[in-house]
Amino acid sequence: MKKFFRFEMIILSTCCMMLFGGCSSEIPEMTYEQQQQVGEYAAFTMLRYDAEHRSRLVDYSEVEAADEKARLAQEAAEAAEAARLLETGEEEKPEGTYDADGNPVEVVDNSQESSGYSSDTMEDFLGLAPGMLLSYKGYTVQGSYPEERDVSEYFAVDATQGKKFLVLWYSLYNGSGSDQSVDFLSDNIAMRARINNDITLGALVTMLNDDLSTLNVQMKDNEEIECVLIFEIDEVTADDIESIVVRLVRNGSEWERKVP
Repeated sequence: MKKFFRFEMIILSTCCMMLFGGCSSEIPEMTYEQQQQVGEYAAFTMLRYDAEHRSRLVDYSEVEAADEKARLAQEAAEAAEAARLLETGEEEKPEGTYDADGNPVEVVDNSQESSGYSSDTMEDFLGLAPGMLLSYKGYTVQGSYPEERDVSEYFAVDATQGKKFLVLWYSLYNGSGSDQSVDFLSDNIAMRARINNDITLGALVTMLNDDLSTLNVQMKDNEEIECVLIFEIDEVTADDIESIVVRLVRNGSEWERKVP
């Protein structure tokens, strides 16, 4: 280091002698700009080897150390604030509604009903008059319907080969106090069934007088009639029916219930 410094100083001294000594007429005079450059170089050289001088370039490790110190201070402040809130019972609660004891309360908004809302009863959904009752009676599995072909008032239908009929039986009673007209055919109601939670079938549309999906009758007061919904299912499924869910759809609204 000292050798380089001496070498630098020799060059600097020589330049100064050339600038101010005037020892030879062959050395050209320096312009003002050249004199400024020599002066700046001399100042830089002296500062470069001055032990007391610190460079303006900051070691990046010092910056990282400062950032880490600030981070630790921030974490310590947050921990102290959390401890204070816990001690005073002022800890922040998530957004919502709470009772007097600070327990969350669920708020149910019933201001608007969904577009697919349907009534609780099958009678209301079908639009039956008050006092009329539609009761589920059970189901049978048959190869044809009706099974008694000598019943003259019915047209008999047979199941496709390899399939069976699932027949849901209902009782419709008119207890409204007056005669009532029932016309499900014109109401365009889709009647379906979901078997074992994974097989969905549409009811067969027949010309049978007791077909619920196409029922069109005039009922007297206190009259009761039997009606059915007929679904065609595979024989394998017919032998292993675990659950039946009846589903009705009309004008975008839906109703469904699991039958006993």
